[in-house]
Amino acid sequence: MKYHSQILWKAILSATLIGTLPACDILDQEPPTAFTIDETFADATRIEKSLIGVYDGLQNAEFLGGRALIYSDIRSGDTDVPTYFGNVGRYQMLSTDGFAASSWAGGYRTIFTANSFIQNLAANSGKSSAALEAQYTAEAKSIRALAMFHLVNLFAQPYGFTADASHPGVVLQLTAPKSAAEAFDPALRQARATVKEVYDQIEKDLLESIPVLPATYAGANSNIRISKGAAQALLSRVYLYKADYTKAADLAGQVITTGGYTLNASPLTPFRTYNTKESIFSVAMNPADNPNTNNAIGQHYGPDRRADITITPYFNLTSLSTTDLRRTQLIDSRGTNRFTAKFNLVDNYVPIVRYPEVLLNRAEALAQLNGVNTESITLLNQVRSRSTTAYPATSFLTKAALIDAILEERRLELAFEGHRLYDLLRYKRDIPPHSTIATAIKYNDPRVIFPIPDQQIRLNPNLVQNPSY
Repeated sequence: MKYHSQILWKAILSATLIGTLPACDILDQEPPTAFTIDETFADATRIEKSLIGVYDGLQNAEFLGGRALIYSDIRSGDTDVPTYFGNVGRYQMLSTDGFAASSWAGGYRTIFTANSFIQNLAANSGKSSAALEAQYTAEAKSIRALAMFHLVNLFAQPYGFTADASHPGVVLQLTAPKSAAEAFDPALRQARATVKEVYDQIEKDLLESIPVLPATYAGANSNIRISKGAAQALLSRVYLYKADYTKAADLAGQVITTGGYTLNASPLTPFRTYNTKESIFSVAMNPADNPNTNNAIGQHYGPDRRADITITPYFNLTSLSTTDLRRTQLIDSRGTNRFTAKFNLVDNYVPIVRYPEVLLNRAEALAQLNGVNTESITLLNQVRSRSTTAYPATSFLTKAALIDAILEERRLELAFEGHRLYDLLRYKRDIPPHSTIATAIKYNDPRVIFPIPDQQIRLNPNLVQNPSY
């Protein structure tokens, strides 16, 4: 990391404590202790516990603790526009918007914890085995890639917005400052990298990580630490967003052919039992992570909690039949209000990658490459038949019709998991009117992305603001 505002620097100092949490696993954290770096990386046991602190950084309530997903879905047309999130859902944000500032800070704070761990592990090489050091570095790089991917989608236009993806992305933060003086050194203030440069770094991090990540983890850590399959699945999504369909199909296929993942019989199961073979990677949460009513994905969606977000547009979709299990099991009706039943607990895990997405990634990529084909239809129906009637093999006469069906299945299956808006934008489709949005929002409207926080612009003159902010 080369540059941070004073607010973010305070977050960094607290992140240093989080990065040194002594704990047995992600679900069993002891209170933080103000260890020095030397103490934190003193031996193999403490190094592993420090890595768990990097995962703890993913729980940031303003980012992948839930709101990074929420910001996609409340702007996609599948929810009512929630009052709590102010101008975000109405596409009326200002450069001083607090949600944009918190997202920026939350994302870079997560990246800081990963960068700091990578640097300090390298400086203390030899205290763990070479194999474990490589694995831990791969886990931290994958976390950095995941955070960067969400940041670039929140704050920059999609990859295909320009022919060569040369439009502004976000700041590429690949090192952590060793002092406040370094963080505020004017000579080190960075401009925004291009979207291509950001995607290239995400791809590099994941490609370097995949060969050394384990296929599985023991016990409760099975899907809350990044495995080889999780990194492959995330990379398949990255390639899909780039429209690199050959690589997207290949990476998704590698996950599928391991045989390590499967769909549960019920679509509700992965949202109540988190360590099934369907949940490839989730951000783990427990009640202590969200002890009040201010944050957490379950707080905002849960009908028995804040209940900020209702889903009337999704409930009214004609593609969601009355017998579809995603209607009968995953929608909670309270009078005239409709809520998703995916997230109704204070300690709901945040789903980052589920197996249905991988199946649909490959189905979509193959349809783009080969038009109407048997494998795409089979994969589509593998997801669909769990909840409703499968498509007959003769349903699709054109490539466009098959792709539309796959995208609609993504909408139904992955609802409220942070995908819908980005699926619309990468296909250059407008956001439909909904709730208080009277007219469609054009896919290339400057308002479909967040403003770069005004405070960051003022502190770093090398940052360029997004148009219209």
